[in-house]
Amino acid sequence: MIRITPLISTIALATFGANAIAQGLLEEVIVTAQKRAENIQEVPISITAFGGDFLEENGIQRVSQVAYVTPNFSIAGSTQPSNSRIQIRGIGAAGNNAIEPSVGVFIDGVYYPRPGSTIGLLKDINSFEVLRGPQGTLFGRNTVAGAMNITTRNPSQETEGSIELGYGAYNLSEIGGFFNAALSDSIAGRIAFMRADRDGYGDNLLTGEEYGARDDQVVRGKLQFEINDQLSILVTADHAKINAEGIGSEVLNATSNPIFEARNIELYGASPVTNDSYDWRVNQIVNDDHEDEQSGVSFDLNYEFANGTRLRSITAARSWEATYTDGDVNVARELVPGTTDYDNETLSQELQLTSAGGESVDWLAGVYYYEEEYDINLVRDAGEAFCVPTMAAIAGPAIGAFCLAGPQEGATTNAFTQELESLAVFGQATWNVSDAWSTTLGLRWTDDEKDGDYVAVVNNPASASFAANENAVGMERNGSKTTWFTNVSWDVSKNLMLFATASTGYKSGGFNSQSGGNVPLGDRRIFSPEETTNYELGVKSTLLDGTVTANATLYRMDIDNFQDRAFDGLSFVVLNAGEVRQQGMEADINWAPIEPLRIVAGMGYLDSEYLSFETAPGLPGGPPQDLTGEPRTFSPEWQTSLTADWTQPLANGLKWFVGASWSWRDEQNVGTSSNNDPQAMQDAYSIVNARLGLRSASGKWEVSLFGNNLTDEDFCQTIFDQAFGAPIGAVNPVNNTSVMRCNLSAPTTWALRGSYRF
Repeated sequence: MIRITPLISTIALATFGANAIAQGLLEEVIVTAQKRAENIQEVPISITAFGGDFLEENGIQRVSQVAYVTPNFSIAGSTQPSNSRIQIRGIGAAGNNAIEPSVGVFIDGVYYPRPGSTIGLLKDINSFEVLRGPQGTLFGRNTVAGAMNITTRNPSQETEGSIELGYGAYNLSEIGGFFNAALSDSIAGRIAFMRADRDGYGDNLLTGEEYGARDDQVVRGKLQFEINDQLSILVTADHAKINAEGIGSEVLNATSNPIFEARNIELYGASPVTNDSYDWRVNQIVNDDHEDEQSGVSFDLNYEFANGTRLRSITAARSWEATYTDGDVNVARELVPGTTDYDNETLSQELQLTSAGGESVDWLAGVYYYEEEYDINLVRDAGEAFCVPTMAAIAGPAIGAFCLAGPQEGATTNAFTQELESLAVFGQATWNVSDAWSTTLGLRWTDDEKDGDYVAVVNNPASASFAANENAVGMERNGSKTTWFTNVSWDVSKNLMLFATASTGYKSGGFNSQSGGNVPLGDRRIFSPEETTNYELGVKSTLLDGTVTANATLYRMDIDNFQDRAFDGLSFVVLNAGEVRQQGMEADINWAPIEPLRIVAGMGYLDSEYLSFETAPGLPGGPPQDLTGEPRTFSPEWQTSLTADWTQPLANGLKWFVGASWSWRDEQNVGTSSNNDPQAMQDAYSIVNARLGLRSASGKWEVSLFGNNLTDEDFCQTIFDQAFGAPIGAVNPVNNTSVMRCNLSAPTTWALRGSYRF
């Protein structure tokens, strides 16, 4: 966790791995990246830490907003919210299938397996840590690229609370707050909640309606039992819900072609191509709706022995359910609308035994057990325009009539189920050789057993143009792996530390949960594990009498059997993409030149290359290709950010504050398929945010005005091929191009928020 006083928390922005600032000096920030409380400047890994107060005061309510101020950390959105990609150093996995995440997400010590369950509101957060590089020793499950380690605020004996209200662009309305109180001398409780509701960003020219509305809710309750001086128990229950309309992906006009537009007009009476690809105005069916609901309960027991050794037990059960309804093809008539139901149930148990610390050898050992059941069920209908005119035009009137004679609802069904049982034993020890030198060794042994079934049924024979019958039951993917972590750190002086790290990460193999198009996947239904080897050289320094921190890390990550995806026309197939190397640098400077002013600068450099990928997916309509030597998608070469905050008291004791942040990302390929399609290149872009506010002398009330993306920068979070592209003229097999779609970023928004603490 992070302990930060209210005065300095606004700069925890941390700090890109640095510290918070107060009165021109850098205050200590405490993190738990290594399962014990440590000063962030003494943790020899690449880490960024954020205080909860900073998140609130800067209007950061979602993980995607954190990514804008963190080098080599990104969130790529999609038309389907559960398909968000959480990525560190350009490595991440899509979330709407059975592939395991590359970035582990841990909230209050509990593992969250699916990105879809972490895209909601951030509320009552105590700390937010971004750990770069594989965390395969101390954190459970898959952390081949890094981890997000989030803690929420715990109950205390103090009676306090707050109420927060907000209103903003697109009819945004917000209400939230928390209440904390002592229930007895040994029991305390805390409850926090928030709801944010807004209209959609977009206009549909076809229907004259808005689209993209969203309603988020989250509530969390905690009870802290202090049994005695040695034993405490924390019980946490939470519930979150999201109702979201689709973001209505736009056609990238530069990729359109006359055949596609003419065929759409001929068959459906209108083309989805509009005058501007970035204006949130579409001319197509937009029936995307997403209902997402999750809940969980955990029991966190802590016992301290007489010698200072601590035992911790974390028991947790979580449930995630989501239903996604989509028009899929996004033309002027419905072709193959689908409904996907997700159901994820998890149970985990972790035991940790930690030494008191401050000894010649500090150590930690533990056992981790994890169960997961994951079901994905997809039903596609024959839409109003599928049989006639689409199939009739493609295959002839007789086929169109044959299609109409078959089932229209449930034209195809896909049912996937997976059961996972995992056991891990781990340990880590640090030998403090002297006051200046220390060395660490960590090991983790993981054993995974996966069973899966996939059954696809084509009920309407005309649907065989894009789907196939398949019966892959009794699939198994079992295996074990030992991962390790080793580190040497040297305190050159009180304010300068150098470190070197070598570590490995592991992500289990699995099963393709989606269709392979009109050909059964067969052996390709099962894909292999992914392994990472990581090397780092780093420096952490405090300069100019404690007014500056300057930290930097050089890294090289080699990922073997990287799990990526290829597009088959309507869905994505997971494949092992040979070997990838991601190497580069992360750096930050945090400066408090004078008391009111804080400046933070961060920069990331990423050199990406496929060391081996000889059978990569081909360009649209083309054969497989060799991408050896080419960069990976979602790997911008440069990214940087700069933030400045000024806080100053007024004559009457009030305080006014102003702040601004600028983040810039280099050009990158944001294609959702691993074929490096040049049509999926996104130009470099900048994001400018600002805030202005007034705070009472006591800090009890505050009013702030926030502005996000003030320059109204237009960019695509992801770019993907037009679905059902070949039959409707989107694919040009001669030059291997396709009409492409853009999932837009949010436009300029503003919000006025007020809070009162009591």
